[in-house]
Amino acid sequence: MGGEDVSENKRLNLSGFSIEFGYSARSFDGLMLSVDSFSRNYNSTKLTGEIISVDPSAGSFEGVLDRSYDNGFVRKDGTGSIGEVTWFWGYDDISQVDQDVIVFTDTSGKDVDHQYSQITDLYSEEGSERGNGPMFSLSYQFKGSESLSYSAGLNISNVRFDNSWSLSNFSAVRNTEVTQYVIEDSYNLLGTVPPEPPYTGKFSEPGALIEAVPSERNESFKNSPTERFQFNNQIDNNFEFSMTSFSPALTLSYGLKNFFLDFGFGPTVNVIDWKSNYSENLKSSDQNGESNILENWSDQSSGDDVVLGAFLQVSAGLNINNNWSLKAFTRKDWAKEFENEVGASRINFDLGGMSAGMSATFSF
Repeated sequence: MGGEDVSENKRLNLSGFSIEFGYSARSFDGLMLSVDSFSRNYNSTKLTGEIISVDPSAGSFEGVLDRSYDNGFVRKDGTGSIGEVTWFWGYDDISQVDQDVIVFTDTSGKDVDHQYSQITDLYSEEGSERGNGPMFSLSYQFKGSESLSYSAGLNISNVRFDNSWSLSNFSAVRNTEVTQYVIEDSYNLLGTVPPEPPYTGKFSEPGALIEAVPSERNESFKNSPTERFQFNNQIDNNFEFSMTSFSPALTLSYGLKNFFLDFGFGPTVNVIDWKSNYSENLKSSDQNGESNILENWSDQSSGDDVVLGAFLQVSAGLNINNNWSLKAFTRKDWAKEFENEVGASRINFDLGGMSAGMSATFSF
């Protein structure tokens, strides 16, 4: 029985082991955010406008044709308008009649033109991000001399951060001009007394005859007020990042009374994961203040990776009693650069950086 108790005590002997837990903040330097836009390459008449040219429905001045007007029509009748006269015509108002002439007006012809210009920039922002999170360490101390000792252990820490950016890097202006053509055609009534308006002649049924070709034409044009449209994009970019570091460490400790200094170093295995979202809206607004969304784009990216690195840590602490101690530390990490693209944006930063924190240690 006595031999079994001694064996059990040996198995439970944790002398030399220590557990450390705390909290740290880490700076990720060299962060660069670059944002282009999908709006810049958007090619649509919704943006640039559609060039329109509409021929007058009154047709040309010469020849027997089917002509349409705002207030009537003059067309070839069932005979083909032999002798350049026709009974297939109609009008809307008695004011169109002036003695032995009837006048028709056509405003259907128009030209629509646009003046378009845009300004776009590649948005970029430099800076740094700060992540924070808990840390934990398990180590075993090898006694050296009265003031010097060294230990081997494993440090585990987690830091995370997230950030959002809202920006606009595209703007455009379109001025739309409309030129309307006004045609007034006069037809000889040939002594005919026009029927009461509104009047519509029949194609194959003889009726009141007038000239089938205008005797006179007056042409003019008028410009409508220029319409102004403005366009802008709105980009929202969100980025979430987390990194868990596993760091085997060798640490040299120097003690003086209740105070101590630690110098630790070792390799690091960084397990990272991230999630990124991108959305872009292209909006238009007119001179009356009415706005709408012409187009929108969205994208997302996520993933994980394992990145190797190395670290160096310096700590200063105070022994409270035989078991407990408190310390503050600073740590430098080296690791490769991280890069992620989503939508029309790219973010990259150094996975290495400086850390600082505080921890409590329990020694068995």
